[in-house]
Parts: sequence; structure tokens; C-alpha cells
Amino acid sequence: MKRTFIMFIAIITFSLFQFVSPNSEAHAATYADGTYDISFEMKEAGSNNTSIADGYFTKPAKLVVKNGANYIQLTTNESDWIKSMSGPMGSATDVSESGNTRTVQFEVGDLSNPVNMNMHVVVPEEVAGMEYDHNHSVRVVFNAENIPTATSGSTEAKTDAKEDVEQVTAGADDTTEKNPKTGDTTPIGVYVFLLLASTAVLVIYETRFAKN
Repeated sequence: MKRTFIMFIAIITFSLFQFVSPNSEAHAATYADGTYDISFEMKEAGSNNTSIADGYFTKPAKLVVKNGANYIQLTTNESDWIKSMSGPMGSATDVSESGNTRTVQFEVGDLSNPVNMNMHVVVPEEVAGMEYDHNHSVRVVFNAENIPTATSGSTEAKTDAKEDVEQVTAGADDTTEKNPKTGDTTPIGVYVFLLLASTAVLVIYETRFAKN
């Protein structure tokens, strides 16, 4: 029984070390600087159904990557109805507007997961049968499979939307790139604590056996 207990403690300690190991941390992709066309679909906040708001936007969207930061540019063809928009990192800013078409931009993070987006939608009574005035939430699913990463050095997917890039990122250094985090931030104290805790349990158990 004593040997079984010691083996149990050893297995638990090993498992905990694997759990907090830096190698187990998944990293979001860092894309190469540039402007890219990116397809998307807006889904309802609480389901995988396509949101009605998906039809309010033209496709594809633009992904602007500057110094490792990701910015999404969306163009709505119902500017009169969509009064404001915001992304996970704050309110969208206007890039351009013409008639009932408006292009906005907001910063996003990891595009491998759906991006939460909020919009204030007001549909007139003569259109909807009753006035619709609500804050609407959607999850935007982007397809970034063809976007080159910062380490690939590929620029083939870049578009010619130079003016949009300049409006958003004027004054920034074009040559600076962010590298993915290495995951070496796991505190060494965690490992020391696990080792001490396991040792303490073993000492207590050995002491109890010695007394018996």
C-alpha cells in the first residue's frame, strides 16, 4: 500500500507539471502586415444560425494588419439603419461614407474564434411594420486560412487598398512586426510549489508509517 501511495503522488505531480508546462499553451496566429480580403459570416449571438444582420454588409471584409495588430473593416449597405457598431476592443470608427454605404473599422484579436460585435439597429416603422430600435449582438466568423502569417513572409494576398491603410495606421513604422508570445511566462514559483507540496505529503506519510 505504501508503494502504491508513493506511485500515486508521483503520477499526480507529473501530471500537474504537464498541465502548467509552457508547451501546452496555444498561441493565436500573428499575421503579416498588409491589407487582405477576408470572408465572413455573421451568426446569431446564441446559436450557429446566420444572423439577419449578415445581409446588411457587403463581402468580403478587409483585414488590415499593422505592427501585429489586427483591424477589421466592414462596409454596411444599410447605413441609415445601423447607427453604430463596436467590436471586442471598443467602438468602430468611420473610414468612409457615401449615401447609404458606410465603411467602419475596429480592432480585433484572435480571428480563429468568432468575434463578438454589437450594433445599434433602428428600422423605421414603415419598413418593419413597427419601429425596431435595439442593440443587436452577433458573432462574426472570419475565414483567415489564406492570410499569411508573420513568419511566412508571403505578401501575395495583399490588396490595393492603400488609402484605407494610410487612414488607419498613419505615422506607424511599417517595418515593425510582433512575434507570437513564446509562452515562457509560466512562473517558476508554480513548479517550486508543486515540488514542495509533493515532498511535504510524502514526509507526512512516511512519518505516520514510522510511528505505526
